[in-house]
This record gives sequence, C-alpha cells and structure tokens, in this order.
Amino acid sequence: MTTFIRDDKLAVQPEAGFGAKIETSGAYVGRFTLAKERIARTGTIGIEFSFEADDGQMARYLTLWVARASGEKIEYPYGLLSALMVCLDVDRVDTTPATVDEWDQSVGARVPTRVDAYAALMNKPIGIVLQREERVWEGKTYVSMKIVEFFAPEDRRTPAEILADTHAAQALGKLVANLREKIVRTDAPPVNAEGGPATGGVFIEDDIPF
Repeated sequence: MTTFIRDDKLAVQPEAGFGAKIETSGAYVGRFTLAKERIARTGTIGIEFSFEADDGQMARYLTLWVARASGEKIEYPYGLLSALMVCLDVDRVDTTPATVDEWDQSVGARVPTRVDAYAALMNKPIGIVLQREERVWEGKTYVSMKIVEFFAPEDRRTPAEILADTHAAQALGKLVANLREKIVRTDAPPVNAEGGPATGGVFIEDDIPF
C-alpha cells in the first residue's frame, strides 16, 4: 500500500515555481545555465542561452544572432552581447568544448551532446529584461521570450549607467514600464528546438533574414 500525506504548504505554492517557464515580460535576476554557439544554415553565428531565475523560473532557447557568416557584426544583437559583458565585467568571451543535455529528435529525449560553450557567460549572477512575443498560427497562440536588455543584479544599473559610472539606477524601471507584448502572424507552423510545436520555446531561424 502506498500512502501520501497532505502538505498544505505545497498545496498553496504559486504556479511560477521551480521549472516553470517564464512567459511574462519583465526584469528577472538569475544566471545563465547555458551559453552555447549556434550556427544557422546561412552561416550566421549566434549564442543560445538558457536562463534560470532565482525563483526557479526558466527561459530556454534565448538566442542572439551576433555575426554574419563573413564575421561582420550584426549591430543590435552584438550590442546586447556587449551589454551582457559589461554587466558581467568581462572583456572577451571564447568558446570551450562542453557536454550538455540536448534534445535528440531521433530518440525523442535529451542526450549528452558536445557543444562549444561560452563559460565566461555562464553561472554568474545577471539581470535580464525579457519581452513576451506571441505568434499566431491557425488560430493558436505560441509564446516565446526575447532578450531586450541586461542589468547588474546587485544595483540594477543598466550597461549605459555602469559605463557612465552613474550610481543611481533609473533606466531599468522606465524600460520595464514601457514593455509591450508583441504579436506576430506567421504563415508557417512555429517549431521549437525539440522538434515539436512551440509551446513557449523558440522559433527556429524564423527571424534570421541573412
């Protein structure tokens, strides 16, 4: 016989607990559990992040496409990468081989996979501003999160305030207050990085026009 005893504390815990997906625009503090190199079919170079907030909420498949195949910087996302480096107080990042659990569509499960990771960006306290994006296809809504900005978690200063040596953090509150949800209409079914319909995942290369 198996017996379970009621736990009233767990019964009333908020839905946004450990393992819950981040699906609300706002500012979060946590760390990147993964920052790996990703190459598009076009040769465009990106960095894919997995973020875990201090309260256990998670956002995966956050990608900054930072350079074209030629090596030319793509200004806006490269600017966000540079902003992240300012907040982490690092001047350069390099890839190093690492083994992580990745989705293997052929077996329908996560398996150990060798990747090129940016260790200098991982497992350090970081603040991130995420914006919710909704994509509508065949009457269904699919949610993904987009990186908008980074900030220092200890004092909530933005990169511009850090570089200007401004002690008062004022920009972050205004930025978060002005966030708006974005709705995108699409003619193709959104697919996540795990090979199925996107349900809070990523839209593979849909937004890479180069």
